[in-house]
Amino acid sequence: MRVQPNRTMLEGQVTGIQEDDGGIGFQLSLAVRANASPSAARDFVRAKPGETVRLFCLEAPEGVRVGDTVRVQAELLAGPGGGRVVLQQVEKR
Repeated sequence: MRVQPNRTMLEGQVTGIQEDDGGIGFQLSLAVRANASPSAARDFVRAKPGETVRLFCLEAPEGVRVGDTVRVQAELLAGPGGGRVVLQQVEKR
């Protein structure tokens, strides 16, 4: 379920890539260096430099390793039972 159209763009360093606790997909951990979201009103994650954000993805991002600097696009998907930040796009810097 989608909350409202939202988009978060972050730049940072990958600090971990591990299988999701639910057994499906992966979690990419990102140490945020900058929030480059184009619209604060549509940035539902609102991560600040120095924070670590966990991003869900169905497959481990190809070519991305721990220690890489990346720019990611993500969105918050949520419903009555909770939500998660979902990785939409990742680009190595």
